[in-house]
Amino acid sequence: MTTPPHVPGMARAPAPGLASLLRDTAVFTLAAAAVVLLTRTLAVLLLEIRPDPVHLSGAYQHLPVQQLHDGLQEALIALHSQPPFWNFLLGLAAKACNAQEACMIQLIWGSHLLLTVATAASMFAALRLLSPSRKLAWLLPLAYVLSPAVFYYENFILYAHFTSALFALSCLCVLLLLKTRRTLYFLLFCACLAILSLTWTLFHPIYILLVGGLVLFKAGAGPARAAILALTLAVSLLPSVKNKAVFGIFSSGSWLGLNVSQVAPERIEGCSFKTFAETHGLIGQHIGSALNDPRMIGYSKTCLKKSLDVIAASPLQYAAGVGVRASTSLSLWPNEYLFPPLNWDRFPKLPDTNRVLTEDNKIVIGPSLSRFLTLALNLFALIALAELARRDQDPARRAFFQVMLLSVVLFLGVAHAVNGPEQERMRYTLHPLFWGLYAVVLLEAGRRLRRLFARAGAENLPSAGSSR
Repeated sequence: MTTPPHVPGMARAPAPGLASLLRDTAVFTLAAAAVVLLTRTLAVLLLEIRPDPVHLSGAYQHLPVQQLHDGLQEALIALHSQPPFWNFLLGLAAKACNAQEACMIQLIWGSHLLLTVATAASMFAALRLLSPSRKLAWLLPLAYVLSPAVFYYENFILYAHFTSALFALSCLCVLLLLKTRRTLYFLLFCACLAILSLTWTLFHPIYILLVGGLVLFKAGAGPARAAILALTLAVSLLPSVKNKAVFGIFSSGSWLGLNVSQVAPERIEGCSFKTFAETHGLIGQHIGSALNDPRMIGYSKTCLKKSLDVIAASPLQYAAGVGVRASTSLSLWPNEYLFPPLNWDRFPKLPDTNRVLTEDNKIVIGPSLSRFLTLALNLFALIALAELARRDQDPARRAFFQVMLLSVVLFLGVAHAVNGPEQERMRYTLHPLFWGLYAVVLLEAGRRLRRLFARAGAENLPSAGSSR
């Protein structure tokens, strides 16, 4: 979702008009849909890769299917562990399927395929606006939909694929806004942010204020746009307001203390999801309901205080831990996660990294050349983003990359600061952007190699008057 570095003397192709962009994107979307339909059919028929049904009822984030079917509104009001939108979508699926889990899984998987096509179309449209290369605009998104991570999360029953598609669409809206200055695209961008905030606590109102505020500053503020951003902030605060009214906690999720306890420099005794369930006699109950028990609120508050005390006493150790988690995350692909789809070992890919999740939610991963190369590629990608944000010659593109840089810094910063072993799943939300940055790195590397070979060839040419 980004552009090759500018080569002096190379004229950039003009960005297509909106009508042309719409036509090109429609054609690409049809092609992407055909590729997705064909490859996913083959994956199901030949490899038998499919979602593991255990995650529909066994994920921490999910309320019971029957509860969502019988009383969706009441279930969402009683939900304090996290924002409500993903369980709202599960509730709609439960009602459409009359609470039949097999039907729900197929419905969710089918919607995930549509989200894959939507993500690819967003990447294509953004590349057509950013890049002089029509080939790149076609090839990169099509390669993306064939990558292992996309297959993996299409078959993972959680909101990761949903948030990735929304993030990609929000990036396109930012770019269209900066290119056209039309308020409609700011409205669509804020709609994406609002839904993200209602889906995942990581998209905190502060994230919306900072990222939305930067977009507003770069695109030009006005009364209508300021009102749209204010409304988006208000929407993002609705779960917190509801939780304050119902449970006395002004937060969109009640698990913060347990998440922070995972990243404290030393083990926080008595603070884990498993310990909470054991202590309160909830073992054997539906896990999503058990971890949404109202007693979680006070328990999590206590764990947060203990964790912050330990972090305050050892800030350097905590900072080092953040660095270790960041480097570990950036050295893994998003599909090197803990809960693969059924028959994932049959998928043609590089072998996943050997990793172990310890009892205290620490990840132990052996060193390897592939880890080092993946880390290097991701670090170069982030450096490329910072350079584009600093000195891209087109003001609209430069503003776009500045917004993307702030988004990445906030997203990864919060994820690594307050959460432990699930960074690969979290980073998948940013995966479309990273793929664009990989293209920047590889194109720049290819350009420099060509220059190096050209210089070497010129040095080997016979000089004027030579007898060679």
